[in-house]
Amino acid sequence: MTSLYRTLLTAGITVGLAATAFAGSVDKVIITIDKTVEHAADTPRPSKRPGKAVQAPSGDMDSHFIRSDEYFATLRPVKGGGASDVMIAKMLQPASDATKGEAQFMDSHKGTEFWTRTYWKTRPATQEDLKLGATVIYWGRYAKDRVYYAPRNEKEARNVAWKLNKITDISDLFKGEVTVADNKKIAVDSIRIME
Repeated sequence: MTSLYRTLLTAGITVGLAATAFAGSVDKVIITIDKTVEHAADTPRPSKRPGKAVQAPSGDMDSHFIRSDEYFATLRPVKGGGASDVMIAKMLQPASDATKGEAQFMDSHKGTEFWTRTYWKTRPATQEDLKLGATVIYWGRYAKDRVYYAPRNEKEARNVAWKLNKITDISDLFKGEVTVADNKKIAVDSIRIME
């Protein structure tokens, strides 16, 4: 029964009971409901924003939706003691003596071109890669239950900055999690390691 019908029915019953109360003494009040009315089950309305579907990687993408010709790069020097933002980028020109050791990249999200010395070829990490002090890259958004998880689709992987950080605790490795600097928990399946 929809809320409109429920409201109308409640109003009708209330008016009927109130009318009999003002009419004087009545031996019996009988209220009947026509049972031929179709009743719709009360179900929640579908959300205007359905949950994000998990997309399977396609073509030459790995489990994090990173293609084999893509790198992680940053414009700024990597700082110590906390996370640094890194982005997915395609190399346009490799580093050389003529470019003073810098390579030219294009950001995969915005298409911005830039030169940098700080870039890495990466792959999804295995448990053997996850050691105390190891520098890792992980997807930097949607901490569920205070644990950062892997992106669910290509759009998520490309529209959010990834983080570069050091592993500071591996005592929860048995649960599929590690801790990085700034006391952040990261799911093992969301971590990338430099090749």
